[in-house]
Amino acid sequence: MKIKDALQRDPTANPLVNQGQARISDTRDERTQSELRGELETFVCEGQYADGIQKIIRSFLDNLSKTSQRGAWVSGFFGSGKSHLLKMLCHLWQDTAFPDGATARSLVPSVPEDLRALLRELDTAGRRAGGLIAAAGALPSGTTDNVRLTILAILLRAVGLPEQYPQARFCLWLHSQGQFDKAKAAVEAAGRSFERELNNLYVSGPIARAVMAGDADFAKSEAEAKQLLKAQFPPQATDITTEQFLSVVKDVLRLRGRDGRLPCALLILDEVQQYIGDSQQRASLLTEVTEAVSKQLDSHVMVVAAGQSALTDIQLLTYLLDRFTIRVPLSDAEVETVTRKVLLQKKPTAVADVRALLDKHAGEVSRQLQGTRIGESIEDHAIVVDDYPLLPVRRRFWENCFRQIDAAGTHSQLRSQLRIIHDAVAKVSERPLGSVVPADDLFEALA
Repeated sequence: MKIKDALQRDPTANPLVNQGQARISDTRDERTQSELRGELETFVCEGQYADGIQKIIRSFLDNLSKTSQRGAWVSGFFGSGKSHLLKMLCHLWQDTAFPDGATARSLVPSVPEDLRALLRELDTAGRRAGGLIAAAGALPSGTTDNVRLTILAILLRAVGLPEQYPQARFCLWLHSQGQFDKAKAAVEAAGRSFERELNNLYVSGPIARAVMAGDADFAKSEAEAKQLLKAQFPPQATDITTEQFLSVVKDVLRLRGRDGRLPCALLILDEVQQYIGDSQQRASLLTEVTEAVSKQLDSHVMVVAAGQSALTDIQLLTYLLDRFTIRVPLSDAEVETVTRKVLLQKKPTAVADVRALLDKHAGEVSRQLQGTRIGESIEDHAIVVDDYPLLPVRRRFWENCFRQIDAAGTHSQLRSQLRIIHDAVAKVSERPLGSVVPADDLFEALA
């Protein structure tokens, strides 16, 4: 038997999705859908990840009938899996459907029963409201003070509307007039891309003619129609007000909600700490927007944000303390669990063979680094089969090396360990059962 024959997942035939790095994306092309599917199929929904998702959904349901929602803050060191958690939460929330009929919840290998019960309760709440919607995106790293427009763009992209404020309002106006589909069809019938013409809203002849065709009283000429469009949906050079923000959010949610009702919605903002940076203005405006969303949308929208630090660790983040009262801290405790479940999990039929082989050579394994603080321990016997072909003592050796040579923590992060272990197991996968991952593979991986 070869090592790859003992593994549930042959590393040579199953490349690591995104090299272990989750990217929150709102695109729907074939590549991103394939990546999402791979991430769902390898999502280890247990430990801190399962607890965090349950805590967020439970809080939303508990506050759905109250006057406001509570925001959630996900924190953890760089690469601890925050983005992955947020991405999985987004798709589990709305049970994202794939072209072949599969759904996000059906693809996750193992979902705890407590979480399944919460998701069923969430579905019931969605049926009573306008459905379930989740919008997720990463905020740019301190590049703009237009906080409301930046957050609004995430919601607009998630529902398929232009992220630019004037163009989005124009599309919402067409929808309110019942003319959106007709206008889009008219532009495309003229041989133009509707999305491209939207970028030239004020000078687009096809759009002006489409609007006039839908409403004969709108303008007497194409030139007048263009002027009216610019006057009604003027360029937005500065940030909008909170009132304008809420008005568009309500229109968007009701547009996508069932029967014009507000859906149960999740607004996920990744990399918030990097976006705030050292700007007190961004911190206070983010707090203002979160409070408005939590209190003025009938408790149907919950904001979930993420950053590397706990809110009490950084002075500027204390602005957010009262708004984000649900705390989901991630630590490196899940790194071993994830690598065992994703990369090292054995086929049930091979477990006995692996155990018999390790028992046969237990003396050789025990002698490795014997007498040192990272030598074999009694606890190793419970995990040695799970870790194979990476031996527990070599995993600890790697961890100690990480701490010594990587004080910044850039390689001890979850995604780096996933990549390093994946590549190391792939190297030995064609070897017969009994081979192990060499300890010096870490050196070559970092080099």
